[in-house]
Amino acid sequence: MPIVTALRSFLNNPQAIPKNIFLRLPKTISHEPHIFVFGAPRSGTTLMKLILGAHPNLSSFGYETGLFMYRDIYGFTYERFTATEIADLIEQSQDIVQFYDKFTQHITQQTGGQRFIEKTPQHVLRLKFLLKHFPNAKFINIFRDGRDGYCSARHHQNVPQGKSIVRYAYYWKKCINARLRQGENENIFDVKYEELTNDPEQVVRQIMNFIGEKYDSRQINPKYYSQNTITQDTRQEFRKLSKSIDQSSQGRWKKELTESEIKQFHEIAGRELEILGYIKEGLKVGTDHLLNSH
Repeated sequence: MPIVTALRSFLNNPQAIPKNIFLRLPKTISHEPHIFVFGAPRSGTTLMKLILGAHPNLSSFGYETGLFMYRDIYGFTYERFTATEIADLIEQSQDIVQFYDKFTQHITQQTGGQRFIEKTPQHVLRLKFLLKHFPNAKFINIFRDGRDGYCSARHHQNVPQGKSIVRYAYYWKKCINARLRQGENENIFDVKYEELTNDPEQVVRQIMNFIGEKYDSRQINPKYYSQNTITQDTRQEFRKLSKSIDQSSQGRWKKELTESEIKQFHEIAGRELEILGYIKEGLKVGTDHLLNSH
């Protein structure tokens, strides 16, 4: 949620500001085996959510919750929940962590799944908080070439960073570094969008092993993973989610970006592109912003 939108939500409900602050100072630790999916915008997080949600033990209906970003919890809405149900769950909770446990329990009771898949790309910016308060959770972080991410984001009405390559590059860089700062962690699985689309079965098998669930071949079959509210959306950015997983969205930047745009992205986030292996040896992007070692 953009900061302006978040501030507006608080100003529309000023009497709830003290309660919001209190709820966001958690005292509890969740011991539930939640699953979180995140990454920079347009990195393939929605596809990952759908793939996981096609498993009979996992539930992934609805859009992003954005619960751990700065937003008015008292204005929170979600598919299949009435305003009264949300208000009751908030009143029963000591803090945002306990609310999330109760919220996901309600979902799994409705859907029959055992675990809920929370997918909010920007939650990568809250990774330190999530690792601390959800020590038994599994976190799936999606990396994607930021130049391709921008090609996708600039056509997406819900990604404000996509309005400018400079703005997107800085935000992509911020998301990548938020993940890198946490280092190696047994509860985090990093996957590249390119690897997922090159060999879906192998990558999904690895992810299912990571989260402790058995791989189901229906997970990479669009007939099954497209059964979600998101794929019923007729907007252009969601159409590909009903099709078979392929490599057609890889390397878009080579055809769609101008030399000037590529240079701008490299000047801002060339260091992160190199760390992730997206800048090949010999590509001239300047040396002042590149790491000597990693």
